[in-house]
Amino acid sequence: MMRPAMKLFNHAGQPLRQFLLRRVGVLVTSTVLLVVGCFAWLGLWPMADQIASDQFDLAVVKAESGLGQVFEAPQQLLTMSRGWLAGSAPDLQSPQAFNAIFEPVLAVSARITSVVAGTSTGQGWLLLQQADGRWRNRMTDVPRWGAERHWLLEHGADGALQTRWADQHYDPRERPWYQGARAGSGLSEGELFWTAPYLFFTTKEPGITVSSRMRLRDGRDLVVGLDLTLKDISAYTLNASVGHSGLVLVMTEDERLLAAPRPPAGMPAGQWLAQVLQPVAALPLPGVSSALRAWHGHDRAVGGVLDFLLNNQRWLFSVRPYPLGQQRLWVMVLAPATDFSPSWLPMVLPVLLALLAVALFAVVLTERGSRGLLRPLRLLVDNSERIGRLEFDALRPIRSRVNEINHLAHTQHTMARLLQDNQTRLDAQAEELACQVEELKQTERRLQQQNDRLTAIIDNFPGAVSVVDANMHIVACNAEFGRVFDLPADLLAKPDLTFEDVIRFNAQRGDYGPGDVEQQVRDRVALARQCKPHRIERTLPSGTVLDIRGTPLPSGGFVTLYADISETKRYEFELEHQAHFDALTGLPNRVLMADRLRQGMPLVQRRGHQLAVLFLDLDGFKVVNDQHGHAVGDQLLLILAGRMKEVLREGDTLARLGGDEFVAILMDVDGLASCEPILARLLVAVAAPARIGGVEAAVSASIGLTFYPQQQDVDADQLLRQADQAMYVAKQAGKNGYHLFDAAQDLQLRGRFEDIQRLPQAFEEQEFVLYYQPKVNMRSARVVGAEALVRWQHPQRGVLAPAEFLPLIEDHPLMVDLGRWVIQTALAQMAQWQTQGLRLPVSVNVAARQLQEGDFVQDLAAALAAQPTVAANDLQIEVLETSALQDMVRVTGIMSQCADLGVQFSLDDFGTGYSSLTYLKRLPASVLKIDQSFVRDMLDDADDLSILLGVLDLSSSFHREVIAEGVETVEHGRMLLQLGCDLAQGYGIARPMPASDLLGWVGAWHGHAQWFDVPVLPRQDLPLLFAMVEHRAWVSAIESYLLGERATPPVLDGHLCRVGQWLAAGDALQGKNAATVRRLVALHEHIHELAACLCELKSQGQTQTLYIQLAPLLEARDELLVQMRLLLGDVRS
Repeated sequence: MMRPAMKLFNHAGQPLRQFLLRRVGVLVTSTVLLVVGCFAWLGLWPMADQIASDQFDLAVVKAESGLGQVFEAPQQLLTMSRGWLAGSAPDLQSPQAFNAIFEPVLAVSARITSVVAGTSTGQGWLLLQQADGRWRNRMTDVPRWGAERHWLLEHGADGALQTRWADQHYDPRERPWYQGARAGSGLSEGELFWTAPYLFFTTKEPGITVSSRMRLRDGRDLVVGLDLTLKDISAYTLNASVGHSGLVLVMTEDERLLAAPRPPAGMPAGQWLAQVLQPVAALPLPGVSSALRAWHGHDRAVGGVLDFLLNNQRWLFSVRPYPLGQQRLWVMVLAPATDFSPSWLPMVLPVLLALLAVALFAVVLTERGSRGLLRPLRLLVDNSERIGRLEFDALRPIRSRVNEINHLAHTQHTMARLLQDNQTRLDAQAEELACQVEELKQTERRLQQQNDRLTAIIDNFPGAVSVVDANMHIVACNAEFGRVFDLPADLLAKPDLTFEDVIRFNAQRGDYGPGDVEQQVRDRVALARQCKPHRIERTLPSGTVLDIRGTPLPSGGFVTLYADISETKRYEFELEHQAHFDALTGLPNRVLMADRLRQGMPLVQRRGHQLAVLFLDLDGFKVVNDQHGHAVGDQLLLILAGRMKEVLREGDTLARLGGDEFVAILMDVDGLASCEPILARLLVAVAAPARIGGVEAAVSASIGLTFYPQQQDVDADQLLRQADQAMYVAKQAGKNGYHLFDAAQDLQLRGRFEDIQRLPQAFEEQEFVLYYQPKVNMRSARVVGAEALVRWQHPQRGVLAPAEFLPLIEDHPLMVDLGRWVIQTALAQMAQWQTQGLRLPVSVNVAARQLQEGDFVQDLAAALAAQPTVAANDLQIEVLETSALQDMVRVTGIMSQCADLGVQFSLDDFGTGYSSLTYLKRLPASVLKIDQSFVRDMLDDADDLSILLGVLDLSSSFHREVIAEGVETVEHGRMLLQLGCDLAQGYGIARPMPASDLLGWVGAWHGHAQWFDVPVLPRQDLPLLFAMVEHRAWVSAIESYLLGERATPPVLDGHLCRVGQWLAAGDALQGKNAATVRRLVALHEHIHELAACLCELKSQGQTQTLYIQLAPLLEARDELLVQMRLLLGDVRS
């Protein structure tokens, strides 16, 4: 059915031709006006401003060029004058010297009117060029003439000279040209300084001065300045022109006039130049003052062209800086804007005519074009009306030169064809819709079938199943779901059952433990809303273990499967128990024990306690097994395991490693004392007999224990090994006991083993070096030799002494190789010293193993032959007395063969080998070396002093030379000299040093002043010497007792000590100074009284007072020793 046509628009309007002509007329007129306006605004006015900018730039360049001509010459001449002066000031008494330098300067530059100079001490010079060829000098010498008196010299044009004295105050150091360039002004020497404009002192004319400072040879500063008048600067601005009536001027930073612009009409030049140094704003030029105000309004903008209005006339101006030294000048240029405007009419008229021609042409074209558009548009209107009536066959063809009209005609034709096909298309769509409805019915039937199958799967699934949609509704679940979670039937039958309902029911029932029910519900619902895949295990209150797997659904929500894995978990527990516990005793096995040990180690360390590891091995268990069978043995192990477990504390661990080996871990113990009760109870528990089926079995236990932490970082395996080692020591000690692992001994043994393994490599890699310790004659202050001592330069531990490595290779073949190397190296060093002017005998130590080698003599001969410049008797071999006594016959023979080569021998550490006089007589050793243990302790030990005195007597009887080693202090040397022993070596003389240091040491050593002229004591004075040693030892014993280092004090009775007995004898005091003896007796009694008093204070526990009173005792001891030395005639202490 046809629907009535809708009225879409109103037909009232105007013809197309009239419409186009009106709009074209408006467009053309607007375009003409716009072009003219743009031409004027964007072309003519910017052109005028650009012309003004160019004119201003040119005026500024000219002004700056003129200023440069004025200022450059004085700067260059001033710089050149430094070379003319050559570091010396001109003679004040001879002005010709100053004039000879600077008259050419004034002659070269007419703008420089005068030259001034002044020194830092007050001398001043002036050279002024006057009119008519006249010159003036002013000489100033403030130190001599004062600042009020000056010497003036007038030079006439005819050469006549007039001199006079002027009285006026003038000090060059006060003038601005000097102040600006002086030292301390911030300018360096030679740097130029320009003053601000000021009135010259002499001519009172305004001007400016450039000055520079130089340092004279006599240390004074000399400042030289060149003066320029401002009227010369104005010469460049008075005649400057900008446009027709523009002005150029130069002003200072504070806007005073420096260079005047062109004067107003009718004003004389002299009167106009009097405005110099006056404020620019006060000039009788309205344009200048207006420009200055406009400049301030623009925040004193620099560089650009600015404008202002003066009497309704636009003016342009520009201000630019001109730097002069440390100050800044301003160059201002200004002119009326009309000076730069071009003639408008010749430029605008051609443009207007051209625009009118274009407008006329546009109207003609529009008229002709509108006619071509009307016909096809009328046909389009007619065709549109036919289409509205669905008269498709009556449409008329349309052609036009306009693409849009042709496109519109084509669209009309397409629309007509679409309307014809519309009914056919509607029929096809209706048929397609019917097919889709049928397909939807089939899909619904398939979904119903799938739903039935899914329901069957859920209901028959062996576990529980629940399906939750995106809105947290449980859309499906099976009966097993309700049974597993023990959910009531009315809850499951609830319409729109939600996941939150089930969670709330479980929470209210207490399935999730105590707590806020609503909070438990919120937490679990929020977690479920995340819809993430998950798999967890949950143990229900009933004990059932569920494996819960959740899988998100694509449309939201999730499906969850619940499998009962209770039986599987029980089986896994049994496997876990078998993996960590002993099958027979139920005790932890090795794996679980090691894990607990590793966990317990850091735990006890944090708590500040210790952990003990006990390794138990049953003694006699194999006998029980062999005699009674494994069944009895197993039962015995069960009984003993139970006993030992009862002995241990809660928190301790008892584990069976296998067989008859057990390990106990004791937590939080504090050393062996806290473990001993447990160890004792363990030994008793194991040793108690056990009756098994009529058989009585008895065993014991050997226990090794160790502690953690230790000084060294150890792990769990090391602790077990340590306890195992200690257990074997306990077995070897007799069983049925325990032994503590010695970590320090183990570390020492491992270190010794590592060193033994490392020493051959060290020898191969040349890590051994020789140090040399000088031997001296203390009485004559002469170096008599040196002992070569081997050192190991360990890469990690540094330089090691022989005691740290030689004992390790005492019975090793390496000892022979090392000894051979020592001899060869020492001989080579002796040869090198000889080339440096030092001949020094050297002794080397030879071990018993090397000495008894079959080829020792041949090796020694070869080493001597390799160094022909070294005399054989300069080499001395030191042999330990104990080594020589091992095989007296063989050693004596070897020493005799070496002596035939010229090599000397000495017995080292003499006094420690208990050799008989017969052996001493047989050995071909020319030197006896007293062991350092006797020398070191002889000051405090009378026994050592007795041994030393005996060795000296023995060496004298057998005509052997004797040398003492171990001289560590000056006092050691003094006592040896008193006993008649002059040769010595030790740290008190020099420590062993590298060969490179010995040469310098020998040249620098001149003995010790306290060893010169020490007399040998006669025999009758030796008791006094022994008394001194005994007294020093007695006081040391008192001090040790008072400090808690000794359990009991020595004898306090003064009559029983060695000094008291010596004083009581009286024979040794005959012939001694009586006053000294009395002083000695009084001191001795006083010392014993002090000692008794201190011991009493200690018994009373007055420790603080005891320490205060200890110092007087030591001072009294020293005074007593001084008095004894006076009796001996030895006062150099």
